[in-house]
Formats: sequence, C-alpha cells, structure tokens
Amino acid sequence: RKAAEPKILTYKNLTLDLISGTAAVSGKTLTLTSKEFAILELMLKNPAKLWSKANLFESVWGENYLSDENTVKVHMSNIRSKLKKLDPDNEYIETVWGMGYRLVT
Repeated sequence: RKAAEPKILTYKNLTLDLISGTAAVSGKTLTLTSKEFAILELMLKNPAKLWSKANLFESVWGENYLSDENTVKVHMSNIRSKLKKLDPDNEYIETVWGMGYRLVT
C-alpha cells in the first residue's frame, strides 16, 4: 500500500496546502496563479531535484517544450519576488546557470 500523498507541503517558511490550493509564508497569505502554485508544488514534492526549464514547462503546462524559455523565466521571477516580499531573509529558489532551477538547500 502506497503512503498517502502529503496534503501540506512545507519548505523553510513556505506552506502549500494542496487541498485548499492556498500558499502562505510565515502565516501570511501568498497569492499565486495556478501555474505558480503548480511549479512550487512540483519543486516541494521533489526537493532535491534540479528542474530544467523544459522539465518544468512540460510538467506544469502539460505541453511539449518548444524553447519557450520566457514563460518559465517569467513565472520563476514572479514566484521569487512574491516570496521575497513576504520573506526577505530567505532564498527559496536558485538558478543553476545553463541547467535550470532547484530549491536552495
């Protein structure tokens, strides 16, 4: 029997509630688009994984990645600035140059 999927994902001060589809940082509401939420959910479920832009795009958008670098970049940039606003002292996502993104360990 497979273990139940967690309903709440946490990383540093970030909490994602997969049931209600809400996110919070240190108890403050983090307003995310559905795609931003999906990106964070993927990353929190696989904390050690390095995500290429293609991986993220195909997992979140469910479409083939046709070098649409900008879409992922823009979403990452939005997620980062929203996290930074609520938690300026922590870095959550790092860019691994030429490879992709991962959670800061």
